[in-house]
Amino acid sequence: MPVAGRAVDTVPALLADVLRADPSRPALTWLDTGSGARTELSVATLANWVAKTGGLLQDELDVAAGDRVLLSLPTHWLAVTWALGCWAVGAVVQPDDLSTTMAPEVEVFGDDRSPRTTGRPVVVGLAPFGGPARGGGRSSGALDSGAEVLGHPDHLVPYEAALPTSAALLTASAILDQRSVLASGRTAAERIGLGSGDRLLTDASPVTAAGLVEVVLAPLVVAGSVVLLTGPHDASTVDRLAGIEQPDVVRVTP
Repeated sequence: MPVAGRAVDTVPALLADVLRADPSRPALTWLDTGSGARTELSVATLANWVAKTGGLLQDELDVAAGDRVLLSLPTHWLAVTWALGCWAVGAVVQPDDLSTTMAPEVEVFGDDRSPRTTGRPVVVGLAPFGGPARGGGRSSGALDSGAEVLGHPDHLVPYEAALPTSAALLTASAILDQRSVLASGRTAAERIGLGSGDRLLTDASPVTAAGLVEVVLAPLVVAGSVVLLTGPHDASTVDRLAGIEQPDVVRVTP
């Protein structure tokens, strides 16, 4: 039976299921056309980063189940690990494009920008392989996640395990629980034509309301992979990269 057919109702349970099935296969690839950088994570490496990020959230930022975490990050592989790390500890992800008067408990922002809320600030270094923050991000008094995250274990033991009914995603009209966001991921996979094990090439942000479902969850629920494209690109660039990465589905803005 394919992994996507197994009955799992939480995001961390799904990731664990995919990890057991084939830890060595590619799960997440990031391509920056501006610099030529390419970063690829296997399922096992992705799971390790998720565990370390979850450890950072609960051990250093005191994030508890139900706390809101705003992800203000560009299209980068670390945006995916932060979303999954939040769900691993039962936190609620607040999309970058959601307008709300509610202040998050934590704001995670890239070192290409500054924090914009009163949430506890965390700056993320955006080099191809992560690492400490560069530029103005460190002047904000934020926790530098790149300087801290690797010190956390490769295996996460959450203080409170995520349940199917645990709040997971803040939307304009409701807070979706873990079971609901997985159902949304399955619906998105069907809508865009992702089948079992398929590979998605996209330039969509992983931290918008739509991207969290289509970019982060849809490839995961079909035990597939995602190629994140950032930087300047035209049709010929996309065609060239598609020839190299061999995606099954391409969803790139014209």
